[in-house]
Amino acid sequence: MRPALNRVKTWGCLGLGLALLPLPALAGDPPPLMNHDQEEVVAAADKAEVEELPPIEVSAPVEPAPTGTVITGDQMSTGPSQSLPGFFDETSGVSLTRNSLQGQRNSMVKIRSFDESRYQVYMDGRSLKAAGVRGGYYVDWTLLDQANIDRVEIIRGAQSAEYGNSLGGIVNITTLKGTKTPRLYIDASYGNWDTQNYRLSHTGGYGPFLWALAGNYGSSKGYLRNNFTNGGSVSGSLTCNLPWKMAVTLGARYTALNDGMIVPNRGYLPFFRPHEPRSDGSTLFGPGIQFKGGGYNYGDNSYVLSQRSSFDLAATQKWWKGESTLRLFYFQTYRQDRFYALNDRNRLIVQRNGLGEDTWGWNFKTHQMLGPCRVGFGLEGNYLGYGGMNYEFLDPAYLRVIPSLSPAKENAQKIHGGFVDLKVPLASFLELYTGLRYDNYVAAPNIDTANNVFIFGLRKDYVTPKCTLTIRPTNTTEAYLSTNFADRFPTSPEYYWYGAGYQPPNRVGNISPEFGMEYEAGVVQKLPRNSLVRVRGYYYDINQYIRTVFGFRPSRVVYNIPLVELRGVEVEAQVGLYRHLIAYANYTWQQSSTSADPFGGNIRELTEIPDHMFNVGLKYKSPGGAEAKAYVRMVSKRYETNVQVTNNTVTGVILRPMKGFFTVNFEGRYPVANWKGFTGYLWGGVNNLFGEYYEEVAGYPMPTQTFYGGVQLRY
Repeated sequence: MRPALNRVKTWGCLGLGLALLPLPALAGDPPPLMNHDQEEVVAAADKAEVEELPPIEVSAPVEPAPTGTVITGDQMSTGPSQSLPGFFDETSGVSLTRNSLQGQRNSMVKIRSFDESRYQVYMDGRSLKAAGVRGGYYVDWTLLDQANIDRVEIIRGAQSAEYGNSLGGIVNITTLKGTKTPRLYIDASYGNWDTQNYRLSHTGGYGPFLWALAGNYGSSKGYLRNNFTNGGSVSGSLTCNLPWKMAVTLGARYTALNDGMIVPNRGYLPFFRPHEPRSDGSTLFGPGIQFKGGGYNYGDNSYVLSQRSSFDLAATQKWWKGESTLRLFYFQTYRQDRFYALNDRNRLIVQRNGLGEDTWGWNFKTHQMLGPCRVGFGLEGNYLGYGGMNYEFLDPAYLRVIPSLSPAKENAQKIHGGFVDLKVPLASFLELYTGLRYDNYVAAPNIDTANNVFIFGLRKDYVTPKCTLTIRPTNTTEAYLSTNFADRFPTSPEYYWYGAGYQPPNRVGNISPEFGMEYEAGVVQKLPRNSLVRVRGYYYDINQYIRTVFGFRPSRVVYNIPLVELRGVEVEAQVGLYRHLIAYANYTWQQSSTSADPFGGNIRELTEIPDHMFNVGLKYKSPGGAEAKAYVRMVSKRYETNVQVTNNTVTGVILRPMKGFFTVNFEGRYPVANWKGFTGYLWGGVNNLFGEYYEEVAGYPMPTQTFYGGVQLRY
């Protein structure tokens, strides 16, 4: 009955949108559309009147989403973290799953309970997602050059038809672009565990040319055992403004990063180091290697060298009453893993390398005005592939099983999509967004007779309608109602191991993509003294949810469960206090439930998701440039589910607890010099002031008190 009911919901949503499309002709003169820009409130003590929301006005560019949060590059220029996710910790609906403030992990950011495989990450209008094979990452956040980032917008939910293959939302990253007026940013910082970072960025222009250049270098000994990191990046773009309102932009980025593999450090293990934090271990990437154990395992000095190169070409043409953009992109990741012995830190026992990612794609998008309506159309193709993995050196004395070579696979997955959407002002207080998206997924066959692997190809198509109605009953109130169909295709590892992993008895057919409905409603209310309150509520009904459980032979079992339900509430508020002081807070409640899951120990929820997250703080920013922030971050208790498997049979499940925690954090910045257009700043802060013991991932304690500071030069 549920698939039939979902079809009724889907076509009902589409029918409502299409039925309302002709209505703008009855609306007379074009009423304005609402601008959802998130503005930073600067409170004034003598300003007690209610600030009105901006008038609704129609424009061809896409407006920021009502569920969006914008983080600027300047906001990311301070802080203890050397990777982008560290700046998302105060964002409602976002939970972090890091094993350190620095270093790599295959999943670091969840949006509304969804990890990187279930939402999209875009950079400058194109997908940043990778195949994620051999223990690789769908998004390697640590390889993103923070010196080159202008802003990040986190859009929760599946409201937009412009982005496909997504349940949780979109992270839109915008990099620096050239400017007519030259700008120069120089940063240097230092903190605990010999953590240091240096960044430089410059934008400028001459004649029809605009350019942006950036580079950074960072290093840290890390908090956990062997959790060191060091590396840097360079990036640049060149834009040429041609006649006929056309612009062409070329971009290139290169990042190289050495990350130490976290060595397990427990009192019952050999070569235990009592002066370092107790933690589990992580080799960061795969495939896993079966060491003999004891002292015959990997140890200190083991590291991963990751190098990522990417190239972009974009051509934008302004025409008629809007613009069109064509983009081409390519990125490749090279990886070298070097394992050193636990009982001899200078003895190399395994060295391997290969191309982790070999991915390219294109897209074409246009947005135009048709009278009072904004119309969008787009097409795209993403081709995810990967290179081979070669073992250059193996020491058999340390290995239980000699690992085999891993072949390359070009275009392992091809995902094509297209969309058309329409934003219509129905009245001065009413606006309709409706869209329709089509996605086509093709997974290439994978035949490996030597290892008895026979995985045949898969093709799936989905049409996903979207519909959002925005209502503005007063000049200070805005509400929206949204109903959206969403889908998510299997990743390369999920598709491969569905066929190459453990095969349950009576398995019939191939893996199914995830699909379902998202329902959402929200309201924003502006109040006196530049105060604001936002409330959002959502509910997901996801069919054929894909699960992966390790411990089976030959590797793992991948399977669909019939249903997962997710529900949540997000509340954000801020109020202007005295002069330039602002109080702010946000709260997230989220809950999950699943259908029967025999391979997951029949745990009927996603236990790793915190039910409650809360942030509250004060921030101050004077017109002269001095600023300070104090905030508390709170996350409730969670559990990591460890399924116990014996002879391919589930024998039990262990819920490994991660206690709830709160951290107290302070940060400030002060201008100390101003000369001929140059402004110098000193800044500093402390993260986790009271040394709270907490984990974002079970087995990996996060740092205690972390003091940091630095200098900045702006022109």
